[in-house]
Amino acid sequence: MSLLGLKRKSDLVAAIAAAPGAPEILMELEAQDTAERDSGLVLGRDADVDYERVEELLDQARKRFQERQFEAALTAAQEASRIAERTTEQLRRASWSYAVLAAQGLLEPCNPEDPETATARALLDRARDVFFQGQLLDDAFLQDLVRAAEVAHAREADRVRDLLALTRDSIREAANLGASIALAEDAWKRGGDSLDRDRLAAARESFVEAAQRVEDARLRRIREVEESIGFVSDHIGLARNVGADMREAEELHQAAQTAIAAGEHGHAGDLLKRAERLAMKGQQRQIERAMQLRQAQVEKAQAIIGSCEPVLKEAESYDLSATEVRVLLRQARDVLTKGDYLAGLTFARNAEEAAQRLEAQVDDERRRRGIQRPAAGTCGVCRSTRVTFQDDGWGRCEDCGTTFRWRGPLGVWERLKAILVP
Repeated sequence: MSLLGLKRKSDLVAAIAAAPGAPEILMELEAQDTAERDSGLVLGRDADVDYERVEELLDQARKRFQERQFEAALTAAQEASRIAERTTEQLRRASWSYAVLAAQGLLEPCNPEDPETATARALLDRARDVFFQGQLLDDAFLQDLVRAAEVAHAREADRVRDLLALTRDSIREAANLGASIALAEDAWKRGGDSLDRDRLAAARESFVEAAQRVEDARLRRIREVEESIGFVSDHIGLARNVGADMREAEELHQAAQTAIAAGEHGHAGDLLKRAERLAMKGQQRQIERAMQLRQAQVEKAQAIIGSCEPVLKEAESYDLSATEVRVLLRQARDVLTKGDYLAGLTFARNAEEAAQRLEAQVDDERRRRGIQRPAAGTCGVCRSTRVTFQDDGWGRCEDCGTTFRWRGPLGVWERLKAILVP
């Protein structure tokens, strides 16, 4: 075999194919893997069709004929005919290579277990073998291959579309259940984009991923709902312990357990949310009431302490023994400062009782000293004259409601007068 003087790829391939050792080479190539066999198809697809050379030879033949150089014109015409015949063969092989590769591309994403796909793949394997051996079948076989590949591809596209709809329904069901479906939706959208581009394999992978993600989210949501039964029960118990009315929350909690037993986890989740919200609101209301009660008790204790202090000061100004009242008032103030309003109120009440006992001694001391209750006066706040005076040393304005102490401790002059005047 001689390749001397051959420059074009088509001439080299033709010379190699016509060589005596070509059958042995072909047998060795047939044992190669699919990738190498595919390269043969690509070679046929990229075959160099020499149109320009044919046109050039025809133009030379016409010119030589016009110049009456018949021998040169005949030579050019024969060469153009030979190249054109070889070009036609190359065109057929190129068209076959495109058809075989296109059918292979259509069948790649198809399910190999599908009968239509198996039939099309059998035709494809036969076409590849025939093409690789350098032979060509009729166009009817090529049409059968293309038709079978298109049918198998269409069936696979329908299956992928069914998978799209099934996955979409699963995502909606998980959303109704309250599951987080963001990742599943992203995968589903990628699959839809791939399907629009006719990339069936990528679309199927995305839909399978979306189905797996939505199933994981659904199971995770079911587990959360079942576990929240105990959490909500604890909330209801805490609210009940602080005095909240939890009958409605308990009914919702029981209904949620019934829904879970029936497999209605979405409805159960809604019921548990309502029950938990009621329990939290009940706790909050009871806490607010407790805080209001505490503030009221603190204010009441402070008011008692405030009413006892003037009596204590007046008694001390008369040199009366007021140790018990003083000690109880100090204890009440200390306990209130530490935040124990119950004990503070108790000490304040004890101080009030002691101050009431001390007021009897204060009244006796007033009578002994000639201190009389005022008959009239003016309010220091609103300047009203409608004021009343009590025997215990307190007074009150009838217009603005202000209370005041009309009798306070003795001043320095009163103390000196009490010493000098027997």
